[in-house]
Parts: sequence; C-alpha cells; structure tokens
Amino acid sequence: MQVNNDNLKLDETQLNRVFVYGTLMKGFWNHSRYLEGRISCIIPGKTQGLLYHLPQGYPAMLKGKGTVRGEIVEPVNRDLLRKLDGLEGYYGYGEDNLYVREIIDVFTDDGEMLCCWVYIYADGEYARKRGIFIPDGDWRKFMQNRGYI
Repeated sequence: MQVNNDNLKLDETQLNRVFVYGTLMKGFWNHSRYLEGRISCIIPGKTQGLLYHLPQGYPAMLKGKGTVRGEIVEPVNRDLLRKLDGLEGYYGYGEDNLYVREIIDVFTDDGEMLCCWVYIYADGEYARKRGIFIPDGDWRKFMQNRGYI
C-alpha cells in the first residue's frame, strides 16, 4: 500500500475523504447508520493492501501488495470522522487500537489518484491466522458469493 508521507501532516479539517471497504460501503449495515444523509459522494476505488474476512463478520485490511476494492466517501467532517473512529476502535496514534487510521493513495476507476483516510486492522497476525483471505480484495463480492447480501 502506498502511504503518502507528505500528507501525514494533514489534519482532519484538511482531508475529508475516507476509503471504505466493508460494512461502511453502500448497501451494508453501517453505511445507513453512519454515512447515509451525511455524505454526498461515493466513488468506487481501489488501493494496495490485503483483505481478510474476520470471524466477527467484518473485513480487515492489512498492508500488502494485493488490491483492495471499496468506495471513497466524502465529505467526511471532523465530527463524522470521530464517529467512524469510534466504530473502528481507533483511539489515537500509539493507543491500543482495533484499527489504525492512516492516509493512503486510492485510485478511482477513471485512474485519478486521491488521498484518503483508511482504517488498517491493527492485529495482522490475528487476521492472517483466523480470517479468510479474500484474494481479489472485494468484500462486497465475497459477501454476495456467500449469500449474505
């Protein structure tokens, strides 16, 4: 996954896009709870990483050389970002987090590169041992193939 270190200096008021790849995507349960009516734009996208389906029923993205497919959602203001942090178990840099929020480069289907926040699963060992690897990085398709949606 390409992490854009130049943009790590951005704060929540400057970067208003989040790349989502699981339950926050349109059509899934957390989209209606957290994003519906609060965002105005959803753009299909992909980034570098590895994707696992965890026993808890949600996905975990890890850093890696594969491709993860999802959606870029915007605008995400500071208040909404804090709500998403709570959902994802992110308490701040260096804390005991379930997911860590980072800035990455995401490519749209048109080839445009956008900087976005993303939540990376913090316990890679657990994801690799207990999760189901999703080779094509598409959790929506994974859930459809299993009859969950």
